Amino acid sequence: MNATDFEALRKQLGLTQAELGDRLGVRRQAIIDLEAGKTTLRPMHVLAIERVSLAVAIERRDPMLAAPSVRREALALVQLITG
Repeated sequence: MNATDFEALRKQLGLTQAELGDRLGVRRQAIIDLEAGKTTLRPMHVLAIERVSLAVAIERRDPMLAAPSVRREALALVQLITG
């Protein structure tokens, strides 16, 4: 994931920069800097937005909002649980 993908996922989730910042516990400026490439997008940022995408998907009852990697992992978990 790069900065463009990060921004695209945020927009797909229907979140403003401020809303995503609130969910991640950071200031809006931090999100702006990540999306602009001023701050290096690290694995923890990717994991954080993927986790937010899962939460938003559940809240809105739309599994397609979850990031693809999260959907794959969720399906694998369901298969483990259901046998």
